[in-house]
Amino acid sequence: MRFGSDDDVARQVDSRRKVRIPHWVRNVPLPQPHLVALGVAAVVETLARKHIVVPPLRFAGYSTVGAGVALAAWATQATAPTDLAEPDRLVSAGPYAISRNPMYVAWTLIYVGLGLARKSVWIFALLPAVLVMTHLTIKREERRLQEKFGPRYVAYAEKVRRYI
Repeated sequence: MRFGSDDDVARQVDSRRKVRIPHWVRNVPLPQPHLVALGVAAVVETLARKHIVVPPLRFAGYSTVGAGVALAAWATQATAPTDLAEPDRLVSAGPYAISRNPMYVAWTLIYVGLGLARKSVWIFALLPAVLVMTHLTIKREERRLQEKFGPRYVAYAEKVRRYI
């Protein structure tokens, strides 16, 4: 009795293989506080239909989103040689010479820019929670980096600001 064709078996084997994603792609940040708050704001905004009505904010918003995207791209390019999940060295070039957390700064710019462009009261209402959760995440990451790199990280942290 035969349960599947050779093609079925090949598909099952292929489905068990892990997809190898280059580390530079994994380095692109997707901070959960920003994404969750954007989702909550979108739902509440849709249900409540509350908007700030100031047309110039749209231009300012999209400009801020553009600045955030550019900063995220620059930070991602600067980290390309390193797997941020398991870093083997400190990244201190590019935007990391100005901020220890340029990707989080970039995502916050994108988040605020979307709030302006969408004229969303809800995105701004959730901003304090986003900032607190992001700060707590950064503090955890800093402890991990200090444990891994010791005095090199301490010297870097004394020289470069946490945000901007």
